[in-house]
Amino acid sequence: MSRVGFIGLGLMGKPMSKRILQHGHELVVYNRSRAPIEELVMLGAKAAESPKEVAERSDFIILMLPDSPDVEKIVLGPNGIIEGVRKGIIVIDMSTISPFQEIKIAEILRQKEAYYLDAPVSGSTPAAEAGTLTIMVGGPREAFEKSLPILQCMGKNIHYMGNSGAGQFTKLCNQIAVSLNLLGVCEALLLASKAGLDPLKVIEVVGSGAGASWQLTNLGPKIVIKDFTPGFKAEHLKKDLRILSEVSEQLGVPLFGTMTVYQLVKSLVENGLGKCGTQSLITILEQLSKHRVTAHS
Repeated sequence: MSRVGFIGLGLMGKPMSKRILQHGHELVVYNRSRAPIEELVMLGAKAAESPKEVAERSDFIILMLPDSPDVEKIVLGPNGIIEGVRKGIIVIDMSTISPFQEIKIAEILRQKEAYYLDAPVSGSTPAAEAGTLTIMVGGPREAFEKSLPILQCMGKNIHYMGNSGAGQFTKLCNQIAVSLNLLGVCEALLLASKAGLDPLKVIEVVGSGAGASWQLTNLGPKIVIKDFTPGFKAEHLKKDLRILSEVSEQLGVPLFGTMTVYQLVKSLVENGLGKCGTQSLITILEQLSKHRVTAHS
């Protein structure tokens, strides 16, 4: 069993850290707010007072944080991980942030003889709870191999994608497909409803053919009944799409459809629905069309 540190006990991080405990590893946790720490301590984890202390007490450190500045502060800031690392320690960032930021952090930690992996995930909170996340990893191959037993506590499909940054670039590809698919589902259900069809029946029929997708099957029914409980928050999708906007500019890659979804999601967040699930995107299309998607009674 390994000594694992976990920083970031939010919607995804908390169930992921619980999986580490369930597999018998020693766990030390740190979080900005205290309540999740206390919950994990009740389950057997130990609390740390700083990221530096987490590093001093761990062989592996997992990060699950909101954005690039948060990761940089936790790793490189005062009392950060970098002040507590030693030779051979492995830091695994499972957040979704800029791949260029990950490459920079990896190089700084390499100079300390510490390993750094970017390992973002695909899957919502239920997948985190079940340990069935898809994990895409970039960084040194030997660090990936050593980390596999830890990653397998949280994920079902774990893929080594290449050098530092490769995991995050893969996650951005995933977010392009997710975003455009979500918009397609919303538009299909809007048209179905406006045409007088039963949206739930349309989901069933389309889901049995070439239009089938995870977004349609899992979020389609929630769109119809207006269940906006977050598995993945709209404000987090906005952040991912902002990163995609920056990366597409840096790489010179036009992402016409993705940037359309970005503008819609920005409007969604500005409408006060940032804490809702991404399926709440339907509300923006309903406003534009002046039609509300509803289930047939």
